[in-house]
Amino acid sequence: MQPLSFKIYSLVTALSFLPALAVAGDGHNHGNASHSPQGAAGFYGHLDTKIHSDIVYNAEEKDEEISEIYSHTHLDLGYVFSTGLSLNSVIELEGEPAGHDHGGGGNAAEGHSRFFDDHTLKIRDLNIRYETDQFGVMAGKFSPVVGFDYHQFPGIYGYQVIHEYALREKIGLGANLKLDMGDFGKHKLEASSFFADTSFLSGALFNHQDPVEKQDGGVSNTEDLSSFAVSLGGKDFYSLNNNIVQGLSYRLGFAHQAAGKNNEEDENRYSVSLNYKHRFTKDLEGRMIGEIMHIRHLNGEAAHDRTWHTAGLEITYKNWNVGSTWSHIRNDNSVEIDEAIDGDIVQASIGYEFDSGVFLGVGYKYQDEENEENHRVGALVSYSHHF
Repeated sequence: MQPLSFKIYSLVTALSFLPALAVAGDGHNHGNASHSPQGAAGFYGHLDTKIHSDIVYNAEEKDEEISEIYSHTHLDLGYVFSTGLSLNSVIELEGEPAGHDHGGGGNAAEGHSRFFDDHTLKIRDLNIRYETDQFGVMAGKFSPVVGFDYHQFPGIYGYQVIHEYALREKIGLGANLKLDMGDFGKHKLEASSFFADTSFLSGALFNHQDPVEKQDGGVSNTEDLSSFAVSLGGKDFYSLNNNIVQGLSYRLGFAHQAAGKNNEEDENRYSVSLNYKHRFTKDLEGRMIGEIMHIRHLNGEAAHDRTWHTAGLEITYKNWNVGSTWSHIRNDNSVEIDEAIDGDIVQASIGYEFDSGVFLGVGYKYQDEENEENHRVGALVSYSHHF
């Protein structure tokens, strides 16, 4: 490795003791450790687990009509010192729904039902941060911020499309600058420089996933800080004239991933994200969300550009929740015809959240990618708990 890469690698290795320390929570609620934790000093944690049980009842190929159970689970653990310094980790147990591997979107069905197949257990994030009310800095393994967090998208399948293109498992450095403009909102500028994780932390248990190596190639797999991301987000606006501004939040993002071995070009992505929340009554709340993510030279392919357009709607009444998203995927490729086919994904669900943090939902998902369609129905059991 290059000298700078080795120093950052050593930092991540030194922090690998953190998950063992963080099993003792003391009631702090800091949210996802992949973001900047703030609050009283002490241990914090957040468990979020999702168990899907789906049936693919109509597909282009009969061997794709299966039933399956899979999980999307993360455990955030960390410790915040009174000085503003924090140690943070995210441990992830994750499987993908069966389907076409379209940009990381699934595994082959192969004609048989799947019960927690192809799941991996890994340390997704492991970093050290220093945060104040005005700025923050960070080093280690993390997920660079470009668009909205995929957990913001409504519906029991809403996170899956955004998860396909999210930047994850990078090693590097980051910083943020916070600006409170009063009635004009609170804004946060975030920037990071990184490379794909090639340490032992890039491996995984359960599915025999070996650590990533530089020779494997892939954008940002360069073992130097030649890739970077920058984004600007804002919320908490205020207006005496209407409620629209008050419920608005946004994010603008850009990321450059340098070409790795066997890549033809660097990859560049641009995003625009908007979210609007409105409380109609004490019990009734509505939310609209939208994101455009344009990626030029997808995965380092010179001729391939892809753009995701996603819009979502959510209605919450007391403990009931109805959510839906629609994503249109535009592919431009002048060389490979089968990579120039546009697609659409539509999903909708209804669910109920108990006071204990348990959520039960049922939903439907239609997927048309690579000129092949399938339909699935399913149930979700999820649980979220902060400590």
